[in-house]
Amino acid sequence: MEENLFKDAMITLRRNRTRTVLSGAAVAGGVFILLVALAGFNVFYNGSIGEISKLNVESVVVNPLPTTMSYSGYGSGREWRISKSDLDAINSEFPNTVTDSGPVFCPTGPQPVQVIGGRKDKVAVLAVYPGLLSLTQMSMAGGRFIDELDMRHRSKVCVIGLNLSEKWFGDNENPCGKDILIGNNMYTIVGVVKKDNPFIRPFGNEENAVLLPYSTFDSDRKLDGELSCLVFSLNMTEGFEQKREEILRFLRERHKINPDDAAATNVEGMQEYSQMLKTLFSGTKVIIWVVFIGIILSSLLGIFGIMLLSVRERKGEIAVRLAMGAGPRQIISQFVHESLAICVFSSMAGLFAAEVLIAVLRHLMLSGVITDPLYGLPHLSLVGNLAVIAVVIGGGVLSGYFPARKMVEKNISELLYDI
Repeated sequence: MEENLFKDAMITLRRNRTRTVLSGAAVAGGVFILLVALAGFNVFYNGSIGEISKLNVESVVVNPLPTTMSYSGYGSGREWRISKSDLDAINSEFPNTVTDSGPVFCPTGPQPVQVIGGRKDKVAVLAVYPGLLSLTQMSMAGGRFIDELDMRHRSKVCVIGLNLSEKWFGDNENPCGKDILIGNNMYTIVGVVKKDNPFIRPFGNEENAVLLPYSTFDSDRKLDGELSCLVFSLNMTEGFEQKREEILRFLRERHKINPDDAAATNVEGMQEYSQMLKTLFSGTKVIIWVVFIGIILSSLLGIFGIMLLSVRERKGEIAVRLAMGAGPRQIISQFVHESLAICVFSSMAGLFAAEVLIAVLRHLMLSGVITDPLYGLPHLSLVGNLAVIAVVIGGGVLSGYFPARKMVEKNISELLYDI
């Protein structure tokens, strides 16, 4: 019986070929767009947010801000500065707590830079410690990072960002070994740094900056240990927030700041930062589902309209079948099969087209034609595919059921009179 209903449905659909193709194309297009959008989101998510799993989530970035409370004879609004001695004091007060540190000094505003034998430019300059590389999502695109020997000997070396390397030397020229002039001091480029995740930017975009050994910059500019911010990681996973707050209170009290004046220390904890990004992208994924499910539902409304028209055009057929003893359930099943046939074949066509496109993109990425550290490999989850197909099939059943049910509830004479 079910086989006969399916054959009858296919005959009817072939008879109304143009209508069937147009309504099916709308469903196939909606499924294709949704699946490609989800695959594109997975590319972005796996490439950028997936990199958060590599981030040292126990890292903390502390920036000094004007005080907001009076304390120890000082009024509110007082400016204060962090120095290298603060890190030494933290290590002394909380032994075996800080595992890595990468203090940073950022001069105010871009600094003039002259590439020897090349162009002049104004770029950000960061005076850093070697530990910074392990605390933030940066890696070496070439050469090496600043090391302890550079710090000890105040070496005239520097690391430049990947964007600056491409801007100053092009894609094919190795910048390592080239010299640049910052102010009146010459530095030799020893490495090129890149961002593994562009969303992690505690100091701006390091790919557009020049990074110098802090000790060298200190001797040139007489910083006397002054820092723009402290960057360190804590040797713990449990009790992290409590220990971090203890360190911040100690730091504030050390500078004669009210220990409860949390606004005086801008803290960018990588743990909260990574969680914020994950929440943001989870919300984005929900929005994608809502928007594109809406597109599919609008396509299914087109199927509903087609089935409603088909039922009205076939009142005579329905009346004759009812007069010959066919039950309402058989007639409803006929129209449900027609609607299902359109939805199933259309959704499978959309799924197939999406999978082909995704397979091509994966091939291009794996073969190296498309390369970018931000991108992961596109893929579709089985759960996502099944959810889309289930929505389409459910919509197909309802599109055929309701128009047919309304029609079979009428009397045979009423159906014949309306022909």
